[in-house]
Amino acid sequence: MKSSARRVALASLVLLCAAVVASGPLAAQPTELFFSEYVEGSSFNKAVEIYNGTGAPVDLSAGGYTLMFYSNGSTSASFTLSLVGTVPSGGTWVVAPTNANATILGLANQTFGIAWFNGDDAVALRKGGSGGAIVDVVGQIGFDPGSQWGTGLTSTADNTMRRKGSVCAGDTDGSNAFDPAVEWDGFAVDTFGGLGSHTVTCRATVINEFSASTAGTDVEFVEVFGPPSTNLSNLKILEIEGDSGTSLGTVDEVVAVGTTDANGYWLGSLAANGGTQWVEFVST
Repeated sequence: MKSSARRVALASLVLLCAAVVASGPLAAQPTELFFSEYVEGSSFNKAVEIYNGTGAPVDLSAGGYTLMFYSNGSTSASFTLSLVGTVPSGGTWVVAPTNANATILGLANQTFGIAWFNGDDAVALRKGGSGGAIVDVVGQIGFDPGSQWGTGLTSTADNTMRRKGSVCAGDTDGSNAFDPAVEWDGFAVDTFGGLGSHTVTCRATVINEFSASTAGTDVEFVEVFGPPSTNLSNLKILEIEGDSGTSLGTVDEVVAVGTTDANGYWLGSLAANGGTQWVEFVST
C-alpha cells in the first residue's frame, strides 16, 4: 500500500474517482536549479553547489546557466562563468576555483579562475546568459553588508552554508534583503563534507490511495503522500457524493489531514458510504 503511484480501490460495479484541487499552496518539488551549498573558507577554499530537483537532467549549456559574482556592493559583475555540463536529476554541480584545496577539487564538476568571492560579495545564478533571469542569489546585489551577511556560523564569511531541505526554490530577486538564517544552515570554516550531494523534503502533496464503498469488513480509508514529518493541518479532504439526483455534489464528509510520518505518508479513515464518490483536497 505504500506507493507514490496513486491507486484507487474498486468495489464491485462501483467507480471511485480521485482528484487534487490546489485552492492553496501545496509543497511541490523544485522546478528550477538553485544553490544548495556555499563555501567561503580559509585561503582559496571556496565553492558553490547547484542542485537539480526538477525530476529531469538539466543541460547547463543549453539553458545558458551562468555564475556571476558582484563585489563590494556593485551592480556590475566582477566575475562571469558560463556553466558547462549536465546536472542529473537529483544531482548537484559543484563549481570551485582552480586553486582550492584537493578536497574541494576532488568534488568539483567545473573549475575556473583564482579570484573568487569574499563574504561581502553577492553570488548569482542566471539562466539565459549573463543578461538572463536570476534563478538564485546568495547575498544582495548592489548592497555592501560590510564583511558578511548573517551572523555566527550562518553567515557568508569564513563558513560553509547548506540550504535547508525544506527549501524548494531559489531567491529570484537579487535586490531584496538577504538573511541567510531563513533558508540556510551554517557550519564551521572549511567544512566540506556535504559537497556533492543534497536532499530536499519538499515534494508535491497528493491523495495517494483511497478505498470507499467497499463490500464486507474492508476498512474505508484515504492515504496522503507528501513531505515527511510535516504538519498538513492546513489541508482538508472532502468526500463528495457522486450519484445522480438531488444529492449529487453534496459533501458527505470533511476529513482533517494530520502530520505525515517519516516516509511522507498520512492515513485517515473515511465514513462508510454506498454508491459513487470522489475525494478532493482543499487548503484552508
